[in-house]
Amino acid sequence: MEVSQSSVTSLLVSSERKLTQLLSYFFKVVLKHNFEVVEGMKAARARLTGPDSVQVIFVHLSGKSLREMDLIKAAKLQNSRCVVIALNAGDPKLSVDAFFVGADDVVVWPCNLHELAVRLFVRLGQSVDRRSFPTGKDSWQIEAYIADRAGLTTSEAQVMRLLYMNEGEIVSRDKLSLAVDARPWRYGDRKFDVHIAKIRKKLLDSFGSEISVSTTRSSGYCLVTKGSDIFDPV
Repeated sequence: MEVSQSSVTSLLVSSERKLTQLLSYFFKVVLKHNFEVVEGMKAARARLTGPDSVQVIFVHLSGKSLREMDLIKAAKLQNSRCVVIALNAGDPKLSVDAFFVGADDVVVWPCNLHELAVRLFVRLGQSVDRRSFPTGKDSWQIEAYIADRAGLTTSEAQVMRLLYMNEGEIVSRDKLSLAVDARPWRYGDRKFDVHIAKIRKKLLDSFGSEISVSTTRSSGYCLVTKGSDIFDPV
């Protein structure tokens, strides 16, 4: 699946770790957006007035402060084209208030990430291909959990994602290069050998023998997992 919009810069305002961990993976690894996380309203306001523009801002509504509503209003006043999406834990009043101060959308959190992606692309005026957003089982949470627990870098997580999507099958270097770098693999390029070596060590340190990556000479790499009980997705 390729839904990349790398020119888009998204900002999340939240201090909740599980939320930031999951959305960081979702945007950096899956959508390949420029994605930043800030904590606190003061830091968020400073970022919005910075030299680099933000196209999308997610504001986590904790319900503890009116400053979250003030931030939504300020973001829209400063840049009416900025898409503001409020993430609400379920208080209907907060959702209504967020719309009144200018939010473009309110999403009840936690939510299905495919739904969040479709909502985002619609708000950005981007075309949506139904084949890119299947409504079946969502594996992004599990992928994010593995990447976070193993401490994978963004590049390593992108490689790991393709391996996980094709679990039990050999993934060629060319397929990895097309998915990660959007270009065919060049003979002699050992980039993915280096990534795999680092991923293999990190998985071993974090999961033991429960997740393993094997190398098939001249063919590619294969990921194997031993049961879903090792996963604790968000």
